[in-house]
Amino acid sequence: MQESELHTLLTYQRTYFEILEEFFIGATGCSFDKFCSPSEFSEAIRKLGESMRNDSKRSSVSMASFESLAKKLGELYSQESMECFRSAKNIKCCKINLGGSSRFLETQLNSVKKTILVSDIVLIPDPLMPWLEAKREHEKFRFVNIIQAAYFILHLKNLLSQDFEIPPFFVFPSWEKSLEEKDQQTRDETNQLIADFFSFYVNREIISIDDVFDYVDSDEKNFLAGVEEKGLFISPGGEIGESLRDALKNYREEAEQWRTPEFNEMLAQAPEGRIVLNGIMERVQPQFHLFENSNELNSNPLLCIPAQAHYFSLLSRMDNSRVSEFAGSDKSLSTAISALTNSRLDYLANIADEQIIELRKTDENIRFRNELRGVVASLPTIKVDDLDDAAAEVCSHVESLISAHQKEVEILNGKYQAKHMKSALIAGGGLAVTMVPALAPFLGAALPLALAAGGKYTADKFEESHERKVLSSSMLGIFALAKDASKNR
Repeated sequence: MQESELHTLLTYQRTYFEILEEFFIGATGCSFDKFCSPSEFSEAIRKLGESMRNDSKRSSVSMASFESLAKKLGELYSQESMECFRSAKNIKCCKINLGGSSRFLETQLNSVKKTILVSDIVLIPDPLMPWLEAKREHEKFRFVNIIQAAYFILHLKNLLSQDFEIPPFFVFPSWEKSLEEKDQQTRDETNQLIADFFSFYVNREIISIDDVFDYVDSDEKNFLAGVEEKGLFISPGGEIGESLRDALKNYREEAEQWRTPEFNEMLAQAPEGRIVLNGIMERVQPQFHLFENSNELNSNPLLCIPAQAHYFSLLSRMDNSRVSEFAGSDKSLSTAISALTNSRLDYLANIADEQIIELRKTDENIRFRNELRGVVASLPTIKVDDLDDAAAEVCSHVESLISAHQKEVEILNGKYQAKHMKSALIAGGGLAVTMVPALAPFLGAALPLALAAGGKYTADKFEESHERKVLSSSMLGIFALAKDASKNR
């Protein structure tokens, strides 16, 4: 990768975050880090909406910020998007590509922060443009979704240290919604991926997207039976393995909350087969972009939500031209990344930004990546093929490393406790001279010994402080501190 290409990425990303910060302050009246904690976003945005109902001036400023955002991001995209995408493609390093959805919320933020601990760069499709480049006519709360995307992506801003040769992440320009609406090749390839999905799992006679709709309408009962048997329909927020009845119920309830009345009216009139088909298509379509971006950018996929990972796994088993092209994946690395998204390692997302920066400056991310690759390589093939089993093994290994580190700290504590006790006992002789002067003629040698013990104690404390600093600032030391902190929350 040429220096000019890196400069292109850094300049683009700096401008991108400046636009987002300006927008967020205009839309909400304060900076993202003063708005609320990530877990309190829903409540904070509700209060903001209530306050704006009674403040027309503030509401006007907020609405103007959306217009400015659309204009500035549109200009940035039109001027820089192709060059930036090409530069991201040319980076020769360990690249991880976030996908499975166009959303960027707290789950995605935490997964990116954890993945930064093993990757060279995490590539993130811009989560704001999908709300600006297309009408999204069936979605409610468009403005809220835009603020939300900006809020969570801005939490990565402090990781853009000037000390890195390659930035730890890059929010790359993506025209996914525009391509879905306007690009015939994208529509054709997406439709074929959907058709191949149903052909592989439901009915081998399906060849095209038209065949899918015909099959659903003509044989709804067998279609629904095949979907339930293979676990093909997971509702938004639902769990893998949920029954078709529960998935349908959850899908309708989710639509009632987040979709427009017009969409819900169509849903009320649609047969169950069509509803299930629509729900599955909404899951498969983002996967097309994940495969495409992973191919184009020579990167490994990052799927931080189990349902999305499930669909990726289903699609990966098929014979489809877009899936077959997917050659950039390093299986051992993908397995390690999957383990990092496991809830057992959630505490790693609590590592402070400044600690992440220091770890990457000393290439701890490379060492940790190689450590996890080695773990995966040592597993039997049957376990590597089962992501849940492999993730459990990797999580156990990370936790065993942390336990070993904590034992090392305990040994350090014991070592210096003994040293300080010895110094204190020696110094006790000198203390006796100062407390009982009559003993001085008999204990004359004790005073210099006590002074020497005091110097020894100071030297030991300095040595102890240095060793503790080395241990606590190592990657495992930081992991251990993050784990301990999570227990006290």
